[in-house]
Order: sequence, then C-alpha cells, then structure tokens
Amino acid sequence: MYELFNTFAKLLFSQLQEGENLSLFLSAEESFFLRINKAKIRQSIQVNQGDVTLTFIKNKRNLFVTIPFGTYQEDNIQKGLKALHECRYGSEQLPIDPFCITLDNLGESFEDHTGDFPKDEEWFNVLLPRLQGIDCAGFLTAGNVIQANRNSLGQNHWYKSRSFFFDCSLYTPDQQSVKLFYGDKVWSAITFEEKLKSARNQLASMSTPKKVIAPGRYRTYFAPEAVADLIELFSWNGVSASAYHQGQCALKLIKDGQIGFSSQFSLIEDFSYGFSPRFNSLGELAPSSLPIIENGELKNFLISTKTAKEYNLTSNYAEESENLRSAIVSTGNLKEAEVLKILDTGLYIGNVHYLNWSNLNKGRITGMTHYACFWIENGKLVSPIQDLRFDESIYHLFGRDLIGLTETAHPILETSTYERRRIGGKHVPGILVDNFTYTL
Repeated sequence: MYELFNTFAKLLFSQLQEGENLSLFLSAEESFFLRINKAKIRQSIQVNQGDVTLTFIKNKRNLFVTIPFGTYQEDNIQKGLKALHECRYGSEQLPIDPFCITLDNLGESFEDHTGDFPKDEEWFNVLLPRLQGIDCAGFLTAGNVIQANRNSLGQNHWYKSRSFFFDCSLYTPDQQSVKLFYGDKVWSAITFEEKLKSARNQLASMSTPKKVIAPGRYRTYFAPEAVADLIELFSWNGVSASAYHQGQCALKLIKDGQIGFSSQFSLIEDFSYGFSPRFNSLGELAPSSLPIIENGELKNFLISTKTAKEYNLTSNYAEESENLRSAIVSTGNLKEAEVLKILDTGLYIGNVHYLNWSNLNKGRITGMTHYACFWIENGKLVSPIQDLRFDESIYHLFGRDLIGLTETAHPILETSTYERRRIGGKHVPGILVDNFTYTL
C-alpha cells in the first residue's frame, strides 16, 4: 500500500498545471473479521480496501473528491486522473472562498505501530475454546489501519497501526445481556479471561428480577466503557472552537467563566498511544499532546486551520470537524476492585446509549442506561435494574459531584466498521459521582 500510494501521488502531481495544488489523503485497512454467534463461527473474511480524498486548490477555490483505492494500480490511476479532471472543471464554476486553505510543505513523518496478537488463522483456537457454553454474539476485528497524506509541495506523512478488538454481547436464556469488550495493540490471555470472567459474573446476576428505580438522584459509578461514550459527546460541539464562536458549544459556560469542572478532571488530546496519527486529512501535524481541560480548567479548544482563518485564531491543526481523535482522561486514586465498596449504595452503570445534548449551551446531556447496570447496596450487587433515562449537567458529572476516578485507565478503541474500520480511541478510567439525576 505504501508503494502504491506514493506512485499514485507522483503521477497525479505530474499532471498539475500552473497555479494548481493538490493534497491526497489515504484511508485504508487490511483487516480480518470474525463473526460469532452462540460460540460458533458464522463468518470470517479478510478485507483489503481504501479510498483517497483529493483536495484540489486553485485561485482561492477548493474541491474535495473521494475515490476508491485498491491493489489494482491501473484502476487507481484511471479513477485518479478522472477525479483530477473533475476538480479542475468544477473549480472554475465555484465562487472564491475567503477562508480557502492554502497548502504548505510541513515536512515528513512515518509512524508504524506494531501489534502483538494472534495471526488471522489462530483466532479460531484463541476465542472458541474460551466461549464454549456461552450464548454470545459479536465480532472480532484485527489487522492494520492506514492513513497517509502527500501534497504537491512535497509533504509526506504515513501512519500504520496494528490493533484488534473483540466486541460481543453475552445472553441469558431469557435474552438478558451484558457487554464484553476487549481491544488493544497487544493480546493478553490473562486480561481477556479476566474480562470474560467479569462479564459472566454479571450475566449470572442478570437472572435476578430487575429492580425498578424511581426517578431521582443517586450515587453512581460509571464503568470505563460508559465513560468513553460520555467523553465522545465532547466531540459533538463540545471542544470545537468553531462551535463556540458560532454560539452552539457545550463548553460555553466554562469558557465564559461562569462555572468550572472538578480539579480531579483533566481531558487531553494525546497521540502517544498510537490510536490516531498526529496529522489530519491535510497533513497538518497537531501537537503530540494538547491539554483541553487541565485540573478542571479549560485550556484549549480544538482549532482547525479553516476556523483559525475565519475567527483570527491560531490553529492547533485539528481536523475540520474539530473532534477528539485520541482522548485521554486523567486517572485518580480509586481502586477498581473496591469501587462497589466505595459506592456503598447506588447504581453501577456498565454501558450507556442514546446519548445526546439536551441543552447544548448549558452542557446538559441525556441518555439511557444499557446492558450491565445494577443496584448496589452496602457494597454488594443486589440486582439488575430496569433501564433509566438520565438528564444531567457535565459540570455536575465532571465537576461538583465528581467523587473520584479509578487509578486504572482502559483503552477503548473506535469500533465503527461502517464502510471501513475507523481510526481513533480513548484511554479512560471509571468515575464515581454523587447525586446523578435520573428522570424516568
């Protein structure tokens, strides 16, 4: 793929005319997929695919065209030359863009994050013996994800990362379920068996009749998988400079100095874990580490070059969408093995779903509990609960009502495979909060 992309790029650059600039962004995968149902293999397939986005710039006008990119170079070149012609023609029809991004040569970078996990054909013997006797449905994904950027001024960035994740649900005979997720760059049989044991213990508890919890405020522990979903909301008009300047931003109150987060809470964009490349789709290199919230104080928004031009800011080379690509939440001092004891009486929330902002500028979120969620009394798991809807402020969740964070953080990889495997991930602990509001 490296040689294919470089050869393709050089050919297209050689076709440019005076005053034309071109940036190419490759997104590709070399993946193995394994679908499992009732502890049996239902499908296994290897997927090698990719696409290239052409960003064509001329006379303060730009166009974006995305084409498939595979292992047959003649097809790649044919599609690329056709797309270049379409860009050239289309740019003549467009008005001048006052915020048009100009290309620069920001140098070269090369990242190759190796992984250590079973080969494709070995996964069958790794997973199936451990899942015997369990009613489970889910899938394994493993292999390389690739992103690269080259432009006509000489810029050249390459990123490849090997990773895997196993994402499945375990079921009781009456179809109650709990979630099991394990993803990383290095496979550990011990870690997987610990996660599987925990999921099976939770599943055994699901046979108890569900407790109906009355609306109100409860002491609550959110497991890392739930925290990862809550942090994902920050990418939806939360940490975006453009969102703030357009008047629709979840961090408006803290930016305006009206409220703050707990000093225990820090949120960082950190690329050292290899979840995502530092360069964005234009090949601009973001800082290796950028504090967003540090000890409860807002330090930075994510700022794309386009937003920087529009609002006279300094870009930190975020994607144009200004979303988190590699989010890290600081850890605390709570021991995971003791969270139920520390929680004492309240709710254990393993997963959440249907998340959204209920009041964006006030930083209020709404969502539902899901999968492994339990009522806890005196530090003991009593019963699963009926699903609850919550509506709460992030300034309570990560602010005044935050009791603590676990001392261990977990990698939660992006699991979307719609069209292709997505790059990205989070490194998050569990959190314990007080007086969390459940509305129905």
